[in-house]
Amino acid sequence: MATTTKKNSTVKKEEVKKDEYTINLENRISELEELIKGMAAAKTASEPTVNNITQYIGDNNKDVVLTSLTVGQLNLSTEGYGQGVVYTFEEIGEQQSIPYNDVKKIIKNNKAFIEGGNVFINDDEVIKSQRLENIYKKLLSYDGMLDLLNKDRKAFTKVFSGMTKNQKENLKGIIFDKLTKSSSSVDMNIVQVMNEDMNIDIMSEVKNAKDLMDYMKSDKN
Repeated sequence: MATTTKKNSTVKKEEVKKDEYTINLENRISELEELIKGMAAAKTASEPTVNNITQYIGDNNKDVVLTSLTVGQLNLSTEGYGQGVVYTFEEIGEQQSIPYNDVKKIIKNNKAFIEGGNVFINDDEVIKSQRLENIYKKLLSYDGMLDLLNKDRKAFTKVFSGMTKNQKENLKGIIFDKLTKSSSSVDMNIVQVMNEDMNIDIMSEVKNAKDLMDYMKSDKN
């Protein structure tokens, strides 16, 4: 009997010791888990969120400068067909600063004007982010169009032949205005290249316009 009692007492002590060890181990594991969670949370808090990164890369609040390359009035609307917010440019070369959010809508809903070069986006980051890089390889800025008029026949022909139809028409408008004011303001070699390429006669159009203005003046008198 004494031996049996001693044996049972030993087993109970071992079981107690085992339970305490297990409890202590579980507590330690829980503490470590909490520590790891805390470290992970601290690391996440110190890093920029995806939204912050997006805002940094593409600031939707910034203004983008657009230049009209259209002779006469140009209307660009955020929803297309004159809907939404409308931005009106009164003359070629006019610049306006437009919020980037609206510029993205204008690009989406005025595709023909954007790709044709009726308006020029003066922001390389916007051109890249809106995937217009290949299109802009063919487009000239307003200064680029004016500079083209100072080229010799060969250099002018090389650039002019690769221009979009819209930009050719707008360049024609610039030259038309210049010739209306002074017949010697544009190199006739350039005029000839445009006549042949576009199948037109710019000087005849200029003459007709002058005759019409003279007639209107005389009619008023």
